[in-house]
Formats: sequence, C-alpha cells, structure tokens
Amino acid sequence: MVKTFIYGFGAALGVVAFAALPTMAQTTSGTVEIFTETTPGSLTPGGTAADALSGRGNIELGETDGGLDGLQGGLSLGLGGGELTLRSLTQADWDGGLADDWFNDAWSIYGAGLQPLLAPFGLGQADLRTAFDTVDADARLSDANIESVTELGDGSVEIDLAGFLEPNLLIDLATTQLGLPSISGLPGLPDFFASEVVAYDYQGNSGFLYSIGEAPTASGVASADGTLSFTGNYQVVIASNAPSVPEPMGLIGVAVAGGFAAWSQRRRRSAM
Repeated sequence: MVKTFIYGFGAALGVVAFAALPTMAQTTSGTVEIFTETTPGSLTPGGTAADALSGRGNIELGETDGGLDGLQGGLSLGLGGGELTLRSLTQADWDGGLADDWFNDAWSIYGAGLQPLLAPFGLGQADLRTAFDTVDADARLSDANIESVTELGDGSVEIDLAGFLEPNLLIDLATTQLGLPSISGLPGLPDFFASEVVAYDYQGNSGFLYSIGEAPTASGVASADGTLSFTGNYQVVIASNAPSVPEPMGLIGVAVAGGFAAWSQRRRRSAM
C-alpha cells in the first residue's frame, strides 16, 4: 500500500512513462543532514544535495529523534511541472488526522495477523494504537530521508525514501510496550514494512506520502555507522495535474484522477 494524501485539486488523466530530467535546482531549509557515498557502498555525512539525490545518498529532513518538537527541515526542487517542496512533519500534521489514517492503514494490512496474537491477552486494535503513541511512532517516522526524486513522462513525480531493508521494528516496540514479547518473524505474521512519512506541496496540492506493507528495494548502500541504515528504498508517487494524450502504441499505464496506476496498483485517496 502506497498512500498519497492530497489536499487540493485532483490529477488529470495521463500516461505513466519515464522521462529524463534536466538538472534540478535544489534548495534546503532548516535542519537537514546530507549523506553521500564516500567509499563504495558506504554513506557518511557530507557532500551536496545534488550528490545525495544522484541515487547513492540521501537528504534527511529535520531531526525528530527527540520528539516532534525537534528541528524541522525542508527541500525544494525545481521540476518541469513546477516547484516541489518536501518537509519533515510536525505534531500538528499528525494531530490533523494523519495519525489515525496511518494506523488504520497499518491495521488494514496487518490486523488479521496481529489480532489472534493480541486477543489471548485481552488486547486489541485500540491497545496497539495506544502503544504506538507511547513509543512515539509519529516522531520516529517524521524525519524522512529523500534518496531520489524523478519526474516521469506524464509530469508525476516518483520519490524514493531511504530506510531499512529489514522489517520495521516499530511493531516490536509497540508490542513490548504492551508487555508482550517481540513478535517479528513469528509464523503466519507478515513482516512489518513501513517507510517514514514526508509532507509535500506540488502543483497546488499538499499532503503526505508513505508506504506501508510493501517491501523496500535494496539500495546497494548502507550508513557507515554500523546501524545498516539506508539499505532499502520505499517508493511513493505524486500524480501530476497536467493532462497528457496517450500514445496509441506506447501506453504503459494510466494515472486517473483518484491516483490509481494500473501497472503499479498504487492507491490514492483524496482527503475529506
């Protein structure tokens, strides 16, 4: 499940096709940390935004390890379809409905496997939601690392969010908070995959991007600090407002107003 929460005008019909990007103008704001590949396969702090977005590095937006009152950061890119702004998240973002949406999406994917494990202890969905809040899941997800930004042929934008190739440990943090043992890797329970969340503004639309339930792809790199950060990339997509005419012999897939793309089974839901 790749979710794009949109606030504003919907996307028009267009054909999904890859196109080469001109050199993008990058501007960072607030607190950001740039990681680049100094030796093959190893990412260390330093370098330029252009280097980081080349596909062998990333830009961390903000610093929320100490909570959502931490330092905020942003990245602006000049694309052919207009300026794209990405930023870290605030408490107001989560309190505005994102927390409910994120947890409900996670439960829709993993709830069937989790409920039989929780029920013998008299626990359920609401208890797990409280546990996620207690372990500050929102803060842990709010300082996204942008690995690459690619404008596609129809004007939509594909963003790779750097994370761990291994399953996300948030589920273990939450269940141990409830007094249960670690449940990652238990038979019958799918691995818990969840990207960080990034806020965006593009072509008059504002919203949040994240991926839940889909395994990341291997990045071929890792952080040099031994934590194996940045080993996997999660892909999210912003649909374009710009209409385009399908080529009769070159139809790859169609991005419709609701954000569905047949070839990728991505889903998009307009905000109420």
